[in-house]
Amino acid sequence: MKIPEKAKKLWVRLPRLPRRWRIVRNLAAAAALGVLAVYLLDWPCLSRYGAFQRLEGAFLLTPSRLVLQLEDGWSAGYLSEGDSWITVGSVSIFDDADKPLNLDRHHAVLHQVLPKEGIVAVLMPAKNEDNGAVIAVWGGPAEAVSGTLELDLIGIEDPFAGPGRDDRKPVQGLETFTAQARRGEDGWFIFQFTPHDNHREGQSCAMEMLLWYGAVFRGGQMEQPYRLTLIDARGKAVAEQEGTLPPDQRLQQWR
Repeated sequence: MKIPEKAKKLWVRLPRLPRRWRIVRNLAAAAALGVLAVYLLDWPCLSRYGAFQRLEGAFLLTPSRLVLQLEDGWSAGYLSEGDSWITVGSVSIFDDADKPLNLDRHHAVLHQVLPKEGIVAVLMPAKNEDNGAVIAVWGGPAEAVSGTLELDLIGIEDPFAGPGRDDRKPVQGLETFTAQARRGEDGWFIFQFTPHDNHREGQSCAMEMLLWYGAVFRGGQMEQPYRLTLIDARGKAVAEQEGTLPPDQRLQQWR
């Protein structure tokens, strides 16, 4: 398209900005375009915790306080609390080949949103440094200073065992794990478990399979029995509870 002569003359008569102001103008334009690009990409989260917080906000679970986080390679588990609720979530990193321009590689899931009533026990969706489970407990009498938690794992399947894979046998029967914890200043008991090391060669450990690549949230393996005893400073039991770990609610946003 040919530019009219009048437009050319008008452009020539326009005042020229000094070099310094041209740099400022270009930087401002680049910043505006960057904000527009981020908006069009649905404000991608650059951290796993940011993705967890965004999902909390989507379900109106704010303001909240981070109680515990566990980072396990490609995924991370988070425990937070509000005035009247407890939230457990995980964030994993994945690549979506169908969305090459999608900068947000974080996939967040809320596994439990529970009322802050009575004694509540939740399983963290990530391993600790010993490759074991972590169970956080809220509540109990004010005089309780420590506790013991026994966890029964029943019928945990090995997702990598079976015909055509290897000679390992699926975990069968019952395995019991025990951990102790002291009450923290924030009122939480954090029980750190360790997998059994007395398995024969080729035999899987139920706890390792419970946590292996997020298998804890596959096949309804969440609802495992536990027994909790809380004691006071004199060693007297002040609370006892038997129950099962809460089921996975899998709350997430559509991508």
